[in-house]
This record gives sequence, C-alpha cells and structure tokens, in this order.
Amino acid sequence: MKYIWEQNGWPYLTWDNKELSPLLGEVRNKQGRLAGMVSLLGDELKKTASHRTVISEIMSSARMEGVTLDEEQVVLSTGRYLSVDEFELSETDDISVGASQVLIDALYNYSHPITTEKVFLWKYAFEGKTGFCRSALDWSEADSLLDLSILKPVERKMEFLTIPVPANTAGEMITFLRWVNTNHATDPVIKAGVAYLRFLLIRPFDNDNGRIARNIAAIFLSRAGNVPFSISAQIERNREKYEEILNLTLTGSTDITEWLRWFLYCLWDALSATETALENVMNKSRFFDKYRLLSLNDRQLYTLNMLWDGFDGKLTSSFYASMNKCSPDTALRDIQDMIAKNILRKEDAGGRSTAYQLRIRN
Repeated sequence: MKYIWEQNGWPYLTWDNKELSPLLGEVRNKQGRLAGMVSLLGDELKKTASHRTVISEIMSSARMEGVTLDEEQVVLSTGRYLSVDEFELSETDDISVGASQVLIDALYNYSHPITTEKVFLWKYAFEGKTGFCRSALDWSEADSLLDLSILKPVERKMEFLTIPVPANTAGEMITFLRWVNTNHATDPVIKAGVAYLRFLLIRPFDNDNGRIARNIAAIFLSRAGNVPFSISAQIERNREKYEEILNLTLTGSTDITEWLRWFLYCLWDALSATETALENVMNKSRFFDKYRLLSLNDRQLYTLNMLWDGFDGKLTSSFYASMNKCSPDTALRDIQDMIAKNILRKEDAGGRSTAYQLRIRN
C-alpha cells in the first residue's frame, strides 16, 4: 500500500476543475448572499453573529483534536479581541486564550503571508507556552525550539488515526510554505481545501496539526469572502464522512477531486448553517424591536433571550421557576403576562405539564 505522498507527482496535487466548477459556483453564490445579509446588520448584531461563529469554530476544532477548552475563557477572550481594530498574537499561558488568539489572527491578518514563525507562534499558543523567540527561522532548524523530532520519518497522529509521515518533514514544510504563499490563479476556496489537506498530510507536530490546518484554510476562506461561518463545527457534525474521505485520500492518487468535492459540500453546509443563524439573529432583533415598549421584567427578558438562542427543551412553569430562581406562582404570573401580551402561547400537545412557546418569531 502506498500513501499519497509516496505517489509520483507528490506534493503537486491535481483536481478536475470542470467537475468541481458547478459546486464551487454554488458555494461562491452562497457566500455572496451571506455577505449581503451581514451588510444589513447593525454593528452590534454583526459582532454578535461573528462572536458566536468564532466560538463555535474554536471549540469544535479543539474537540476534534481531543482538546478540552474553557468555554467561558474562549467567550471572554474572543469578545475582547473582536472589538479591536488590529490584532497581534501575544504570549499567553492559557490554552483557551491561545486557541482564541490563533483563530483571530487568521481572521484579522488573512492578507499576511503564512510563515514558519506564524506556524510556530500558533503551536505555542495552542500549548499555552511562553518564551517563543520571534527572530527569523529556518524550518530545518526549527525543531530545536520545541521538543519535537520533526526531521525524522515517524508515525504521528492525524486526529483519528496514527500513520507514517513523509520522510523529510523540513523539506516538505519549506515546499509547502513556498507554495502556500505564491499567488495562483486557483480560486481561494479551492486553495483552502488543498492547503488544509497538504498540511494535514505533512503533520510536522505531534499534535494540533488539524487545528493548524483548519486555521490555514480559514485564511484562504477569508480571502475568498470575509463572512462568518464555522467549518470545524460542520466537520465535527459529520465526523464519520470526514474520516471516510481522509482514509480514501490517504491511499489514493495525487488527484484530489473527491477530497475537494467533500470540502465544498462541507463549506456549503457550514454556510447554510450560518445563513439560518443570521436569519435567527435578524428575526430576534425584529422581535425585540416589536416588543421593546412593553413592560417586561428581567426574568421574562432572560427567558425570551434563551428561547431565541437555541433552547430546545420544554418551557414549563416549573422550569421557568427553576431557571429564574423564583416561586412557582411568580413563574406562572410571568408566563400568563407574556401570553396576554401575545408573546407566548400554550403548545398544542397535551401532557402532565403545560409547555409554552414563542407566538411570533418575526
């Protein structure tokens, strides 16, 4: 059995543009529609939509590598970074903050070249390590900065399996970075898929290669159209398909048309999820505009925000009381008040406990 990097032609991968062109066109049209939707949002709503997407991307990408992050730290740090005009990666000893910094760096600085220094800065940030030397690096000497044997052909983890790596990691990375920083006629969406795969196959580090590969892809996707969406969340939801296409690509030829087809379908689904989320943000905004003059207490506002933000349970008076730390009588009065104001209605389905849902969603 030969791996793809052992095939004639590696590392120069090929694909069938004619075969992929219709699907690529659909993805690009979807990006355009999303950009139009985002342009209709006010600054605060844009920030809210971007913030949620960034959090989803960071948490999902980390889980795929078996890394557990502190979501509260991710929320706080990404919120802080998204509010600045310029961003520069800084040292941190917190892996959750580091993960936030890496994606923000890719999203803010997508026009910058992808250098050896950047790759190692990302790696250090993922590990929460400080003390990185920012001087210019030669990749063939970079292994001395981390306790990694990147020059030796060994087996390394590829997210869900451990397999051999190409024999000359340093040479592979030098070639990869030269290619990735060269301007090509290739559509940046396609280049995102190719760059993701190439870095994942080289796997210069013992771990975090998948996260770095997805952040490199994020750079090219941002160049293609700076609209918020989470490809990692979509890959995580379809983990079985992801593992299947990776396995097929690992032992296939250097023609990666099927990999790119999967990548484009994945992007389409991720963009569709964002489209649904943006519609929800816009509908929520219209909803609260409509009822902003009504007198609603903090408990009611908290509950309505929860219902709009994806709560998929049953809103009963007992749950309302527990969530808002109030008495059952107070909970029932609050709910009946919102029914009287045409905000909530009783669900049609019967049962031991009456449940309620939003009456108007736009």
